[in-house]
Amino acid sequence: MARSLLAIVFWLCFSFPTHSLSESSKPSWEELKPQQREVLAPLAQEWDKMDPVKKKKWLGIAKRYPGMTPSEQQRTQLQMRDWYSLTPEQRELVREKYKAIKKLPPDKRHEIKQKWREYEQIPESQRGQR
Repeated sequence: MARSLLAIVFWLCFSFPTHSLSESSKPSWEELKPQQREVLAPLAQEWDKMDPVKKKKWLGIAKRYPGMTPSEQQRTQLQMRDWYSLTPEQRELVREKYKAIKKLPPDKRHEIKQKWREYEQIPESQRGQR
């Protein structure tokens, strides 16, 4: 029994091409172009741990970055910093809230956006006092 289980484990380990395992971590932070590293700098510490799908998303953003206005570039940088400063649990909570908001009717989503815009207009020193 133990031998057959061991045989299955070895078969699984050696059945899959090894290049797919190393390719899943590509590109590493060091393999990025200098301009990509500059744009994606807020993600530097997380980059090599990210799954390929997320890397592809961020590389797409880095590609569009030069065409963004300065304010869009600044917002993108801030969003990267904010997102990766969250704990995994906080990120999951944000994802759940996002999904819930997406399910709301358009008028409710508009109302939430409007309230958010109003909140952003309040000076940071006064935001927690409401």
